[in-house]
Amino acid sequence: MFDRLRAITAGTFFTVGLAAAVVAAFGYATYLSYWGGMDVNNAFSYQSAVVAAQRDADLLSVEQYDRALPQTQLRIQEKLLDSDLALIDQFAENPAEKPPPFGFPATRLAYQQLDEELRTREDFGQQRFSAAVDSNVNTRNLSNALFAIVALSFTFLQHRLRRKIEQERDTVEKLQSSLVSYKELANVDIGKHLVSAEGAQIGGDIFDVYDVDGRHGSFLVADVSGKGLAAAVDTAFIKYAIRALLGDDLDPGEVLNRFSALYERNAQRNDSFVVLFLGVIDTRSGQVRYASAGHEPAWLRKNGHVETLPPTGPLIGVMPESMYESRTLQLDPGDTLVISTDGLTESRDARDRMLDAEGVRRWLEEVEASAQATADTIVNRLHKRSPTIEDDLALLVVRYDPKTPPPAAAEPALASGERR
Repeated sequence: MFDRLRAITAGTFFTVGLAAAVVAAFGYATYLSYWGGMDVNNAFSYQSAVVAAQRDADLLSVEQYDRALPQTQLRIQEKLLDSDLALIDQFAENPAEKPPPFGFPATRLAYQQLDEELRTREDFGQQRFSAAVDSNVNTRNLSNALFAIVALSFTFLQHRLRRKIEQERDTVEKLQSSLVSYKELANVDIGKHLVSAEGAQIGGDIFDVYDVDGRHGSFLVADVSGKGLAAAVDTAFIKYAIRALLGDDLDPGEVLNRFSALYERNAQRNDSFVVLFLGVIDTRSGQVRYASAGHEPAWLRKNGHVETLPPTGPLIGVMPESMYESRTLQLDPGDTLVISTDGLTESRDARDRMLDAEGVRRWLEEVEASAQATADTIVNRLHKRSPTIEDDLALLVVRYDPKTPPPAAAEPALASGERR
């Protein structure tokens, strides 16, 4: 009798204990599932704030010293930069990550020092983001294991979730490897400008030049819909995601196919979209492969003649499962590619006439200069033609300028996924 009573009592205690353990496991698993990603979000917000501050500091320096705008017109950009620095301070986790002291008006030396300091913060953000991702993956694995204990009937779903987490981790690791500073490309002369609309928030225009593997370089121009911090976060995501995908495949069309699916899952807003031009150049031969998603026409200047390069696919984020194709062209020494967002072609003069792609083409026929001089000329003409800048502009000029004679014949275009 006593033995039976002890068995029943022991069974009851075991059941109650197991129930309590299950409830505790479920609660803890829910906590890990909900809060486990906060460190990653904060680390990414910190990195995005640093990118936005770098962008606004560079723009403010140009407007203050190159364009010599009066202090009253610089006030808005100063407030934007100040708010970016405040966001860095908000998401910083230690004194080393906090923004450097910076005051207005600033000298050129102060802007240079700020740029160096922000590059250091970018490195801190990369390390922090990588550590947060590793910690979050471990947290998610533990959370999934606890949920499996609570509901063994979901074993198949658990397997799929675990596999998805590992796939996400692989993608994130590639993103981390792409967080490197800007590097010049051998045999390629680069000109660039970033012009902000008057009175606008942080925009979604971006350009990026990236040394992929020492021989191949990429150049990117993109415009994200919307303004503000959400657009800035999207531009950072685009830059680093494209860099990561180029690590697996040098074919721009295939990169855009994969990026389109990635963006649809990770965009800050459901209604956002991206226009984008991506080119990959073989710096030894001058061969370029490019793909563009609903982008403004790019322009190729060759032997004094300028032709337009139309889009090769639709906007990203508007038509799911869209396909993008690559096209190939051969740059000879002195040939120049010009890529811009619609802030150039849709600019209007005092009589409200749009410049359009043909107007830009005529401008380029009159310009024969280095890449940066070409970019400067375009922006100067834009300011003279348009009384106000109503939309942001990202402008990139890519001129093939080999220091050594190119090969006798361009090598064949790389097949999708092929690396040298």
